[in-house]
Amino acid sequence: MRRHGGAGFPAAAGFVKAGIAALMLAGLSAPAQALLAPQYYEQARKEAASVIVIAVNAVTPPSEGYGACQVNGQVKAVERGAAYAVGQDVTLAVPCRKAGAQPPLGGTIYQDVDALRAAPFGRAYLDAQGALALSQYEMLKTWP
Repeated sequence: MRRHGGAGFPAAAGFVKAGIAALMLAGLSAPAQALLAPQYYEQARKEAASVIVIAVNAVTPPSEGYGACQVNGQVKAVERGAAYAVGQDVTLAVPCRKAGAQPPLGGTIYQDVDALRAAPFGRAYLDAQGALALSQYEMLKTWP
């Protein structure tokens, strides 16, 4: 008599299914990563309407484990565009996550809240509406 692993498959297939399930569960515990190819993020940086460098004054995390941090700062340099001026106060919505939070998989890049707070400067690649282009915010430990 032949043993089956369910759904008409031989018993060895049950081990394969169990291995696949274990790999899927292991993937759920890994940190969330962006799923778009790197060239899409590079293109977003190249095509950003505005690129500004800010001195970070405050970072307000989301009430949930992940979401948008409100990064308040002052424009210290305008690298591209005419929508912003040096000395202007800005608030940016930067996708972020608290330690241990598991944001959904997707193209959004979630910055670590503690790392955002620790970075005194940031470079933001902004679209024409002033939102981050494909989550493109670079934390800077020193003035560029």
